[in-house]
Amino acid sequence: MKTARYLALAVLAAAVVAASATAAPKKSITVSGTYTGTASTKVDGSTATIAANGSGSLTLLGASKLVGNGTGDSSQQPCVPFAGTGTITGPGGVITYKVPTGANGCGDEGGHVFAIKGMFQVVKATGKLAKAKGSIRFSGTYNHDDGSFSVKLTGSLTK
Repeated sequence: MKTARYLALAVLAAAVVAASATAAPKKSITVSGTYTGTASTKVDGSTATIAANGSGSLTLLGASKLVGNGTGDSSQQPCVPFAGTGTITGPGGVITYKVPTGANGCGDEGGHVFAIKGMFQVVKATGKLAKAKGSIRFSGTYNHDDGSFSVKLTGSLTK
């Protein structure tokens, strides 16, 4: 009888410990930053291949480099949808991200300046943002004539 009671108490204690471990509150981290740089686009048929390199600063990463690669569907005008992958690397760590479907660049009448917007979905984060998850919204402009871009990043990650 005592053995069964001790076993029941041990099972109950283990359940309480497991529940409290999984119910630990998640910490919300607000991030923001700006990046400028250059991007190149190569169009083959209706597929635009995109490569971007920039520098700027992001909360907790500090002065950092942004690199991105992707593809877009240039047959859809005036707003070209695109997706891809990339990294943001700084002294505070590295964010590896993907740009899921839904990002786009909407061009002016001449196709010279594009308003770009979308999300960086965090795939992996190291350093000060280790184990952070979530999405960071980006918006800005891309000038097709000289290849320059400027984006603002804002979001909230959890860890």
